[in-house]
Amino acid sequence: MRALRDFNIPKIVAADNDIFFGLLGDLFPGINPERKRNMDLESKIEQSCVDMKFFPEPEFILKAV
Repeated sequence: MRALRDFNIPKIVAADNDIFFGLLGDLFPGINPERKRNMDLESKIEQSCVDMKFFPEPEFILKAV
């Protein structure tokens, strides 16, 4: 469930999140594991954004991860 969620969420548009989470809820009722995060990687992505004069928005960092 975690792999499906973490792999697909950055790829779908926000309008489809409700549909996607509804499907996940049907497939895995009552399960909602936390997202595993690599804070070192996320901080390097954020620093790269700043270096390239981009805005390090959380959604962009999630898509890059």
